[in-house]
Formats: sequence, C-alpha cells, structure tokens
Amino acid sequence: MVHTMKKITLLYNTTAYVYKFRVKLIQKLQDLGYEVIVVAPRDEYVQKLKELNIKHQHIDISQYGLNPFKELLTIYRIYKIFKKYNPEYSLHYTIKPNIFGGMAAYFTNIKVINNIAGAGKAFANENSFFAKFISFLYKIGLSHSYYILFQNNDDMKLFLDRKIVSKKNSKRIPGSGVDLTTYKGKNNSNGKQFLFVGRLLKEKGIEYYLEAAKMTLEKYPDAIFKIVGEYEEQQEYIEKEILNKYLENKNIIYYGAVSPDRMPGILEETSCVVLPSYYREGVPRSLLEAAAMSKPIITTNNVGCREVVDENINGYKCEIKDSKCLYLSMVKFLELSDKERYIMGQQGRVKIEREFDEKIVLEQYINLIKK
Repeated sequence: MVHTMKKITLLYNTTAYVYKFRVKLIQKLQDLGYEVIVVAPRDEYVQKLKELNIKHQHIDISQYGLNPFKELLTIYRIYKIFKKYNPEYSLHYTIKPNIFGGMAAYFTNIKVINNIAGAGKAFANENSFFAKFISFLYKIGLSHSYYILFQNNDDMKLFLDRKIVSKKNSKRIPGSGVDLTTYKGKNNSNGKQFLFVGRLLKEKGIEYYLEAAKMTLEKYPDAIFKIVGEYEEQQEYIEKEILNKYLENKNIIYYGAVSPDRMPGILEETSCVVLPSYYREGVPRSLLEAAAMSKPIITTNNVGCREVVDENINGYKCEIKDSKCLYLSMVKFLELSDKERYIMGQQGRVKIEREFDEKIVLEQYINLIKK
C-alpha cells in the first residue's frame, strides 16, 4: 500500500509575500507531516521557496482586474488545482484568494482557513455600492470556511455586523506576528532619523509623511527622513513629480524596495518609524518589526495601526490625513531626552513580546489544524 502525504495548499496573490511573511508557518506545517503547496503567481521568489523545499504551483490572479470572465476562469483554475492536489486544508490570504478560493472549494471537502489581513480599500467607504458588492462576494466566498481569522477587532466587527461571517468560526489573531529572533536591536536613542516603510501608495500616507518632513526640517535641519518601499507608476501611488520634488532635499532619502534580509539593518540605524496610513490595514508588518527592534512609532489612529501603539508609551497616534498633527508628533519625539526615547523603544519591544510574537500566531494556526 502506497502512503500518500497529507497536503495543505496556501493561496496568495503574490509569491513574494509568501516568502516574506509565511515561510515559518509553512515550515511548522511541514514539521507536522504535511506537504505544503504554495499556489500563487510565479515571480523571482519561486526559486527561494524551492531552495527551502517548498513546492510552488503557478496560477494567474490579477490583483486589480475586474473582468468577470477572467475572474470566473480564475475560480475554475483554483478548483482544478484543488482537484489535482486534494488538500486536507487550504489557507487563503488577500481579497481575491479569500473570495475565489472559497468559491472554488465549495464543491470539495477541503477545510478552508481564511486570513483577513485588513479589509483594504474595498471598505474605505462602507456604504458605497462597491463595499456592498464586495460584502456580497465575501459572504459567498467565506460561507463554507472552516475558520476565518482577522488581524484586528475593527475588521472582525465589520464582518460580523454585516453578517458576512458568523461568530462561531471567526477568530482574531495578532496580525502576522513578528520573528523576535530576527528583529531585535537597541534603540538609536540619540539619532534624528525617521523611516517610512510601505508601498508608496497615497493611502499609506506617504504624502503626509513628506509634508511633515518638510515642516520638521525647517525646525530641525539635521533630521533625516528615509523611505523604503516599492513604487509603481499607477494612480494609487504618489505622483512621480511630487516625490522627486521632495527628494531634491538631501535629507529626504528614498531607498526603493528592499529585500527582507536588509530590513533589520536599516531599522537598526533608525530612531523612529512613521506610518501615517489611512488605508484599512490588518496590522502593519512594518510597525511590528519596528517595535520589535525597540523603535518608537508614530502612526495614525486608524484601523490596524492603533493596535500597535500605546499613546505616549511606545509612540504617538495622529489623526489621519493631518500633516500638521504628524509634524507636531515628530517634533515632540525629537524634543524627548535620549533616556525618554530609549524607554519608549524598550516599551515597544515589551508590547511585541507580549502581544505580537510570531510564535503566538503560528500556535493558533497549528491548534486549528490539529483540532
């Protein structure tokens, strides 16, 4: 009799994010005796997964496309992949994999675990037709889920209030967690270096960061404002001319997209991490990594972001779309003594250890699968 290994599929809209955020989870599942197949569009990270003995299955999922025929074809392709591998569980991330993956699994015995990593721009205006339409699709896609995991309480409440999901199989987990062995470091308490980490999307607040930087530099001309994140020439991103205008100032530095293994080094040199997001976040990974490395944080009182900051303890919360408020928080930080900045950074590390350790997230997944 041939013994076949139990399988788990992991459905994502980019392979890069699987490599950046889910490798530890995959390795845990492999340790439990599962063969894990990553189902995501092919990119340069496929090779990195193969080097870690992680199987990859290519699928076309357009991140932004809304062509109904193409989307139906995507659902059918996911269904064919499920029939090919016959997994016991399938883990789904991001909007389309959550919705389409659930639809494709409808006629199978696969136990689907969905991860709602931020409701995103679909619910930016909760009463819009688009939000209602996405709610309807989510309701279908999540209707047969084994479990739905939410990264913050706001999103969980939104989905429960809209009756998209039921309470019995909904659960809040602390974001995607952070690896406390990789992200550790002392706070650069005597520095004046701020850092924005994230895609250069307008909704991530990049323009407010730059405006506040310009204002701060008038008062503190030796402050440094760094930016790390990918840029695409699309309407959701900051206009290139606006970005270039700010970059004429030598104290505003753009690094471009950076590989995950370089981030701890960049964070090490940073004094404070800033994310003025008004995007409907899950729990921003950049804030978790920053706090894990004992960096104080300035962010917005926004869904997902507020979970990482205790006001005046490990950072400050500003109102969304308010560069003046952001500027005042930056000045407030710069006017702290070295000791006060150091204590603020240490409090951030303690908070992450207590609430956001990656081990907590992995344990919750493993417990669901072992049930």
